[in-house]
Amino acid sequence: MDLRVDDRVEAYEQLADYLQDELVRLDIVVEQEIRRISQAGMLPDDEATGGLLDMVMTPDEAMQLLNGEPPHLWMSENDRVLVEQLDRRIASRLSASREQGVELPVHHLQDRFGLDELDLRMLMVALAPHLDRKYLKLFGYLHDDLTRQYITPDLLIRLCCRSETERQAAYGRLIGAKGIWRIFFVRPSASEALHQSSVLLQPVRLADRIIHYLLGLEWRYAGPLSFLRFHPADEEPPPIVVNAGLHERLESRAFASTLAEGTVVWLLHGPSGSGKTLHARHISRSLGFSLLEWDVTRAPADDAAFAETMRLMLLEAKLRNAVPAFDRAHRLADTESSRDGRFLRLIEMLAEWDGIAFIFAEEELRPLTLPPGVRWLADAIPLPGLEQSRMLWQYLAERRMPISEDVSAALAAKFRFPPGLIAQSVDSAMTMEPPDPQTSGAGSAHHALRRLEAAARSSMGRRISSKAVRLESGFRWDDLILPADTLALLKQAAMRLSHRHTVMHRWGFDAKLPYGRGISMLFTGPPGTGKTMSAMVMGNEMGVDVYRVDLSRVVSKYIGETEKNLGEIFDQARYGGAILFFDEADALFGKRSEVKDAHDRYANMETSYLLQKMEEYDGLTILATNFKQNLDDAFMRRIHYVVRFPFPDAAQRERLWASCLPPSMPVGNLDIPGLARRFELAGGPIKNIVLTAAYLAAGEGAPVSMRHIMAGIVQEYKKTGKVLLKEQLNWLEEVSRAG
Repeated sequence: MDLRVDDRVEAYEQLADYLQDELVRLDIVVEQEIRRISQAGMLPDDEATGGLLDMVMTPDEAMQLLNGEPPHLWMSENDRVLVEQLDRRIASRLSASREQGVELPVHHLQDRFGLDELDLRMLMVALAPHLDRKYLKLFGYLHDDLTRQYITPDLLIRLCCRSETERQAAYGRLIGAKGIWRIFFVRPSASEALHQSSVLLQPVRLADRIIHYLLGLEWRYAGPLSFLRFHPADEEPPPIVVNAGLHERLESRAFASTLAEGTVVWLLHGPSGSGKTLHARHISRSLGFSLLEWDVTRAPADDAAFAETMRLMLLEAKLRNAVPAFDRAHRLADTESSRDGRFLRLIEMLAEWDGIAFIFAEEELRPLTLPPGVRWLADAIPLPGLEQSRMLWQYLAERRMPISEDVSAALAAKFRFPPGLIAQSVDSAMTMEPPDPQTSGAGSAHHALRRLEAAARSSMGRRISSKAVRLESGFRWDDLILPADTLALLKQAAMRLSHRHTVMHRWGFDAKLPYGRGISMLFTGPPGTGKTMSAMVMGNEMGVDVYRVDLSRVVSKYIGETEKNLGEIFDQARYGGAILFFDEADALFGKRSEVKDAHDRYANMETSYLLQKMEEYDGLTILATNFKQNLDDAFMRRIHYVVRFPFPDAAQRERLWASCLPPSMPVGNLDIPGLARRFELAGGPIKNIVLTAAYLAAGEGAPVSMRHIMAGIVQEYKKTGKVLLKEQLNWLEEVSRAG
């Protein structure tokens, strides 16, 4: 090939110009290698060998192999000068491109992986078959075997090395445990490797990700890495509104950690949505890096697949000049199987990373041992306090809907949300109903409050609904028919929660009560006396949700599962200050027993754990039981309010009968006072009787009469197993005939 090298240095204007220069250089080197092989007589004559290519060797060829000059050193003086000129030209043009602000993929690879010119030569030779198929046949020819149309370490050394020093360096990088072989090339499988008598002849291939990167093509992962979240450094993240003082300390630690070499594994732990990603974005950006985040709950369970996915994740972070972040890592550490060592495997693989790597978790973690050279940092990202929460509601909402400080304070008192959930709630509120520009003043503020409350409740409901059921009703204080002292206790507890922001923050009690700021109540009384209804009324009056814990989804026969399920309920409920209603609580909070076996010991541990969670919970916990004597004494000492729901007397029963009759329901001549005097029933059974009578009357197309009420009473007594006295039945028949 006759080629004259232009000494003028011009920057590469685009990637295609650079790739063209690389292919020209490769063509020159391939031509020289073909000439070397031909002149050395290394290609056998077909007639002499009978067409058995690479099956016969003459004595002259054997002596040539034994005494010949190493192939990378065999080059005429003219060829050497030409190749050196090409090397200098490409290097100069790359340098000029960078000076003029033209950044090519190879520039980034040089910076992020510390590549030298030898590395770039080998990468370009490996890339060539993906630019022009002719190189496949040429490589087969150079292998002296057209069935081997691929790259091998031997071929890379022959085409890329200019000296013995470079040959030794290339051998270590391609064959050794580290270097671009591990990072950029796909390794042959064990079965493929066994077919080769030398590691120099094993096929190698650029990874698809590297091919796309070198060619400047878009790339998307499939499988576990398909949901990578990339936060570029040139994109300004949202400001730090809460925990600003904490963030300043985090940034100081970040800058200090960069002064030392090695890996810094940095755990940021806190509730979901507490701002772990936001803090990491700001820290990474301040250090000049992007952030690449991966939810490890999508990680493969198989150890080998997990290790390969981790390798690809770290490669991607390096390619994008990003700090890697592994979200929800507590899910890897919190496993029922001791054989699952993925968390430890993650830490081991991070030992090969140079710089900061973030781990996000909802709880504090720490591996038992750390690999050499790895430093461990851990910082908690707490929930914002009441005042910080109020400021965040105000900040996020004021740009889209006007809210007053009273509204933001009310939201902060009701919903102890992390910042991410507050932002989500504000976004959801905007989609629920478009803002009305015609409204203003107090009405507009009230309208905004209701929309934000509804959005916040919806966000919280999605988190807790798997183990608890939301109780909804329109009941208010006037709907409760209870003794005056019982009703007063309920209102006092509701008032305590409603004024929590004032007492705790404005009056300073949050410093006096670092934990256990919530309220615990015990509702005790016979079935049907209004315990569940009272919980719903309190929720409506305070504007918070009421969740009845579904015991079938909580209690487990497996040791430790019940505590885990209840812990999740308390953790999720605290976000919205929800009322947790444990009906038939004696099934969960029963008296601790004498330890006679392992089951008793773990049962008592469950009770102690629940006591602890109740004290830590800042909201309202209501325990309802028909049998107060069955509850553990330790619970009774920790209960703030014990509310007794007595069996209703005749006057209260008369009010209950009347309250169960809807105004629009047609009724005949009903003897409500007589029903109240003669039948000792609580509110629940009375409601059932009236409902049964209503359906019977509707089926007949007639108003509800005493005859329908009698049928309902008989059915209710049979259902509960109670005995209906002859006098009661005679009275019912008499008034039914009279009606």
